[in-house]
Amino acid sequence: MTIVAGIDEAGYGPLLGPLVVAASAYRLAPGAKEAALDRLVRDKAQLKRGLPTADSKQLFHGGGSIERIELSTLGHVVLAQGLLPVTIGGLLSLAIDLPDDELAELPWYAGRLAPQSLPRRAAFEAVIERADQHRQWLTKRGATFEGLILAPVLVPRFNRITGAAGTKAFTLFITTCRLIETLVQRYPDEELIIHIDRQGGRIHYGDMLQTCFPLAPLTTVSERPAESVYQLDWPRRAPVRIDFRVKADAARAPVAMASVAAKTLRELCMECFCSWFTERRPELAPSAGYGTDGRRFLNEVTDLLRAESIPLSMVERCR
Repeated sequence: MTIVAGIDEAGYGPLLGPLVVAASAYRLAPGAKEAALDRLVRDKAQLKRGLPTADSKQLFHGGGSIERIELSTLGHVVLAQGLLPVTIGGLLSLAIDLPDDELAELPWYAGRLAPQSLPRRAAFEAVIERADQHRQWLTKRGATFEGLILAPVLVPRFNRITGAAGTKAFTLFITTCRLIETLVQRYPDEELIIHIDRQGGRIHYGDMLQTCFPLAPLTTVSERPAESVYQLDWPRRAPVRIDFRVKADAARAPVAMASVAAKTLRELCMECFCSWFTERRPELAPSAGYGTDGRRFLNEVTDLLRAESIPLSMVERCR
């Protein structure tokens, strides 16, 4: 069988809050076509009946409700695990590289984030019903949903890695490679195809992939402005194909689903983050952490951070 996975991020650009990178994986039965799976991102009827699968920017707009992306993320967890996570901690059980002490050092998450109940906005019954409909849609096309892997990078670690490297592009790439590594380990016996949304304007990824995976000889299949394709050959397993494609989140169902899952977790984190501050400053308007509004929020809480002896580096990103 073939595992088709996708990787995408949420929160690469803001001043505040975590960068979240996510992977989703589907299994295709022999003879099933990947093109049929990618119809999910174009099937408008399925967006309304099943679990919304599209670029998260189409499903969620800043300041709006997270209902659609939350419904999709939780419904896909139901498909993969048979259980609906009833707390954010349950969702975080899908995360890699997130030790408890990283959450504990941030007061807005410590003892607050994990216990919060789910769903936050979506209806419980809708998640279950639409997950079942979605399963039927996939089954007819010879596909099953295998799972989500989340890789949140909280601000202190983001700053350590980015500060040392001098660029946040490095932080995004090595987190992406951790997800690639996890997929390779999780599916050792299947053909594995990994689609990744193009990261910035970069076209050439071969040297960086080879540095991250020195034991897997790399072949550059093609490097074009729209798509760069590579093959990694680990010993004793089928070759792994990895491609970076412009707007893959709008064309590839696994990348779209990764986009949705990453955005869902980031929004849940930001809701918890902002509530910690608004509990102390009721007049403070929450922020998504981007641009001038992120700077506004930071300026309005600087004195509070000082009073609580919280270093600015635990809140503000260095890039």
